[in-house]
Amino acid sequence: MLSTSKTEHNVRMQYKVLIVTLLAAQTLGAGTKLYETGKLREVAIKDMTTTIPFPTGTGNFSLPLHMGINYQFEISTENNIIYFGSCWSRGKRNYGSDWVVKDPVEFRIDKGKLFLRRPSKSELRLALMGRFRVVSTKAESGADHQSFEPLPPFATKQIEPECH
Repeated sequence: MLSTSKTEHNVRMQYKVLIVTLLAAQTLGAGTKLYETGKLREVAIKDMTTTIPFPTGTGNFSLPLHMGINYQFEISTENNIIYFGSCWSRGKRNYGSDWVVKDPVEFRIDKGKLFLRRPSKSELRLALMGRFRVVSTKAESGADHQSFEPLPPFATKQIEPECH
């Protein structure tokens, strides 16, 4: 028969093993990213160029200044939610070419950011600029009408991140 101190030691060891196992399981689960599935409705690519006027003796000369490129993504889900995400890039890389409009996409929302999963399994980080529910109604004339109901969270003064 085991002594009391040996039994207590075994019980303490079992508790320690249980705690270590639970912590390890929690750590492994923390790295898992859960994605939603949607359809890419639109990709807008806007060149952000401005001009700087320089006065000359005969008039003004305007010098174009490239500020960057703004990428805007619109994603819809089966439950009639539309997400708008945006980022900007100073370089000329075409981030929109990773996806095809109307194709299914995977995305996730985390801390006001929309992460769009690339085909290479990496992510493009976007600012979550808006989230809307599409509400369909029928007018008395029989015509279908759609309206957009804003859902929180939506950006009011959010700075768009650099595309990565």
